[in-house]
Amino acid sequence: MTTSSASLNATTAAPSRTPLLAALGIAAAAVLTAVGTFWDVNNNDAEPGKASDWLICLGIIAVTAAIAYGLVVRTADTGNPGRRAVILGVVAFLSNAVFWAGLPMVLASAAAACAFVDKDERGSFGGAAKAGLVLAVLTAIPAVQLAIFG
Repeated sequence: MTTSSASLNATTAAPSRTPLLAALGIAAAAVLTAVGTFWDVNNNDAEPGKASDWLICLGIIAVTAAIAYGLVVRTADTGNPGRRAVILGVVAFLSNAVFWAGLPMVLASAAAACAFVDKDERGSFGGAAKAGLVLAVLTAIPAVQLAIFG
């Protein structure tokens, strides 16, 4: 039995993490906006949250995910995925100002997706990709706190 050297040297590409990260970001955003809409830990809301408010947030989450993943993450392998991770991380962190819209978790997961694209290209995380991951984590922590106690 003979084997060709080409088949022995062929490398298989790792499966993309992007769909999983997109799904996790969207799911986390949906859960956190539901918590923020329907659960009043501080008893400071005059009236209970309405399902229509939450559905509006879900629409905002869907549009944000489509833009972030469709325009930024999908094309990250064509250039500068580390820089894209940092930019998305900064925007994600700043979006905590409007945490009720569900933006932070979607943008943080997109920053992580770009960082993993950078890792796949380089073989390890570059400095910018690491910064993007740190910003993603620093976004997620206050996003959860704000959804619960905000």
